[in-house]
Amino acid sequence: MAGRWVRRSVLLLVSSMSAGGRSVRLGPRIVRILRSGGWEVAVRLTTPGDDPAALAGQVAADAIVAALGGDGYLSAVARGCHESGAIFAPMPGGRGNDLCRALGIGTDPLARARDLARLGFASAPSGNEAVTGRVRHSADLLAKRVCPLDGMWVRSRDGVRLALGVVSVGLDARANILANESSGPLAYGYGAFAALASHEPTEIIATVDGRERDLSGWLASVSNSGRFGGGITLVESSDMSDGILEVCHVGPMSVARALPILARVVGGRAKNHPAIEVETARMVSFSAPAGMIAMADGDRIASIPFTVDVAPGVVSVLV
Repeated sequence: MAGRWVRRSVLLLVSSMSAGGRSVRLGPRIVRILRSGGWEVAVRLTTPGDDPAALAGQVAADAIVAALGGDGYLSAVARGCHESGAIFAPMPGGRGNDLCRALGIGTDPLARARDLARLGFASAPSGNEAVTGRVRHSADLLAKRVCPLDGMWVRSRDGVRLALGVVSVGLDARANILANESSGPLAYGYGAFAALASHEPTEIIATVDGRERDLSGWLASVSNSGRFGGGITLVESSDMSDGILEVCHVGPMSVARALPILARVVGGRAKNHPAIEVETARMVSFSAPAGMIAMADGDRIASIPFTVDVAPGVVSVLV
C-alpha cells in the first residue's frame, strides 16, 4: 500500500529592512507560492529589535528555516540554524544577494520560491506501514538538495559572529561602507569608485596560520565564498565546502597602477592577475591598525583586532 502524502513545514523569516523593504513587499507572494506547493508556512516578519539568529536558534533540530533578506540577514539566520541544527534555506531578498549567487540559487526570490515549492509534499507511511520505496524517494529528493556549508567565525571584542562571504578590511571594506550609504542597483559600483577618491593605502598587519604577514596596500580580505559587492567575484577559487579560506591581497602601488587592477576586480575580470595575491588559510588574525572597520556580508562585523577562523560545515543548507 502506498504511503499518504503529508505537507512539509517551513519557518519563513522575513527582513523588514533589507533592500528598502523589498522582502516585505515580496513576502506575501512567496508565501502563496510555497503554500501552493504543499508547504505549511509559518511567517515571522522581523524588525530591527528582533534577533533573527535567536529565532532560528529556537526551532527543532529537524526544522527547515527559510530566510528572505540581505546577506547580513542570511548570515544571522545561518548562525541560528547552526545553534539549533535546523536546515537553512536562503532566499535572495537584498541588494547584493552574494550568498545566493555563490550557491547557484540566483537573485530572483520568486524563482527561488517556485523551485522550493516542488519540495512541499513528502510521502509518509499510513498507520504502521513499513517504509515504502516511494517514501524513501521523497526523503532522498530533499536530502539531495541539502549540503554542508562552510562559514567563518569572526571573533573580536564585540563577540563572535558568523560570516559566510568575504571579510574585508581594505578598499573593498570602504567601498561597502559607501555603498550602504547610497541606493539603487548601481550602489556597489558607485561605492567601489567613490572609495578610490577617499581611500589611503594603510599598513595592515595580520598573522596567517601562525605567520606574520604585511597586508598593507589596497585590498586585504579573507574569503569563504569569493563573492561580494552584488556579484563581484573577488576570489574565483573559493569553495564554500572545502574547509579552507583564501586571503586576497593587493599591495601598495600608485593610484595610476592600482586603478585598472581594481577596475578588473569590480568588473569580475580579476582572474590570475599577477598583482592580486591569493593564499589559503584556516585562521587569520588582524592586529593593526587598531580600530579599522571590517565588513562582511554587507555589514560591519568587527574592528581590528579580530580573528577569522574557518568554520567547516557550520550549517546544512538547502540549495
